[in-house]
Order: sequence, then structure tokens, then C-alpha cells
Amino acid sequence: MIKNNPHYYVLFWSLLFFFFLSNNSIAQYFGQNKVQYNDFNFKILHTPNFDIYFYPEEEAGAHLAAKLAERWYKRESFYFQDSLHGKQPLILYGSFPQFVQTNIISGQISEGVGGVTEPLQRRIVLPLAGPLSETNHVIGHELVHAFQYDITGAMRSTFSGQVPSLARMPLWFVEGMAEFLTLGPNDPFTAMWMRDAVLNKIPTVSDLNNPEYFPYRYGDALLAYIAGKWGDKKIG
Repeated sequence: MIKNNPHYYVLFWSLLFFFFLSNNSIAQYFGQNKVQYNDFNFKILHTPNFDIYFYPEEEAGAHLAAKLAERWYKRESFYFQDSLHGKQPLILYGSFPQFVQTNIISGQISEGVGGVTEPLQRRIVLPLAGPLSETNHVIGHELVHAFQYDITGAMRSTFSGQVPSLARMPLWFVEGMAEFLTLGPNDPFTAMWMRDAVLNKIPTVSDLNNPEYFPYRYGDALLAYIAGKWGDKKIG
């Protein structure tokens, strides 16, 4: 998931975790209170590795997104030395106000969320909004999560229901990997955070479980170090 404010990341994953720990009966209320203003006449664009859902108003953007998605798929399947089981669903909305109406994700979507990958059916949902470079980044970032869900197994049983197997992984690992594989090893924004850490405190790996350390940037930096020292294939 992409968001500008680091506190929202912690909040989102906390809510997601408790959602999956809750009783399975909650599923019958999925998306009950979300206001929907539009009726979307979705069509499906089939590509070699994706089923892309779009509606006529965004058809041109859907074809462009298809090219970006296939390019990311090729790059990320190389990193993971793996391919996804079945075609990857990609649901596109033409704007953020339309995106927040989706009933694929339960609950309200906060302003600034760029995209989400839900674990039950591994669906990626995002709006075609903002600069093309950001849309490209979000598609790549969320596709990393799709690979993570697919590789680790979609769900596991607990005493209170089903939770994603990926929930066992540290957030710095999950989100840091998605950032590293889409931004590369020399991201200026991550570098800015690391320069600040040098002047204050460089955390240990175990420290990264503390929400004080923004998992996207610190995870990105740690995985960039691992790839730089032992090679990109070590990330997969």
C-alpha cells in the first residue's frame, strides 16, 4: 500500500491485522456502509499475465497500465525466480473519488492511498490518478505484494479465523522489499532518511520492528544493502 504520511502505514496494517483476526461472521458485512455514487460498467482486458478490469471512460489508461504491469511482471518474476499462480487481477479506477467507492476493500480508504493489494484473492486495486511515474510505481509496488502473498500462501488458520501468511513477516521486510524492487537501490528519498539517521541513530535490525522507524524507508535501505553486498537474487 502507498501513502504519504508514515503514521497511516502503521494504522492501515494494524486495522488490516485486526480485521483478519476478527470472527469470520464479519465477512457477511463486507463493504456494507461504503457509499457508492457511480455504477461502473466494468470490462476485462486480458493480457498474458493479467486480467485488467476497467470501464469505458478509462480505456486508454487501462491499455497503458497493461503495458506497465506486464513490464513489472517480467522484472519482478526475474527477481523472485518465480511466477504467479493464475492471472493477476488488476482493478483500475479513473480517479481517486471513484477509487474510494470500491467494495473490494472493506472500510473507508483514506485520502492519499495510492493502491491496495487485498490478500483473499490477491487483487490489486488502484486509481489512475496523479503523474504517470507515480502510477507506474504503485503498480510495481502492489505487484510485489501480489508475489509475496502468492509465494507465502494466501491464508493460514488461527484460533480466531484466517489471516494472511504474509502477516508473519515484519512490516519493514514486506514494504521495504516492495520499495526496493520498484525504486531501486539509490532512491533519493530513502537516502535523505538515512542521512538523518546517521546524525541521530542508526537502528539495529531488531529495532526496525518499532513503529518509530518508518518501515518503507528503513526496509528499503536494509534490502538495498543486502542486494549490494550479496547480489539482487538474494532478495527473492
